[in-house]
Amino acid sequence: MRPFEPTDLDAYTARIFGDAEVLRYLPKRDTPARERAQRTMDFFNDHWNQFPYAPWAIVEKASGELMGHCGLRFITEIRETEVLYALAKDFWGKGYATEAARASVEFGFAKVGLERIIALAVPENIASRRVMEHCGLVYEKDVQLFGLDCVYYALNRKT
Repeated sequence: MRPFEPTDLDAYTARIFGDAEVLRYLPKRDTPARERAQRTMDFFNDHWNQFPYAPWAIVEKASGELMGHCGLRFITEIRETEVLYALAKDFWGKGYATEAARASVEFGFAKVGLERIIALAVPENIASRRVMEHCGLVYEKDVQLFGLDCVYYALNRKT
């Protein structure tokens, strides 16, 4: 896990924002894939200027290949910190999302000192819900955010 670099744009565009299967669980946008990827990378990198955390690029150790993103972001609309992740479908089902999400949650509690971390997913995204549960987050409620019906999971820091 590392900050996004300008050289990530082509792979990030193709693997996340250019793949309909990956996009089916993300908020809908009318923005072209490359522009959306650039805006997302910029948002994540700018997030570091406002908070002591942000989503990282996830890179496979063995190949150096960009797999997607994972990390923490503050959601202004609900004043909560979310662990979020999106991986290219070539990397689905291999435990990478769980590994990265766990590391992000641990970072948020141990290094940043957060008291609570949430996660959101559309109800049909069973794989994402499993990642949340493997990280210890527990379902709390259904919400509507970003034009999507979502399930809302949360975990409080252990005292």
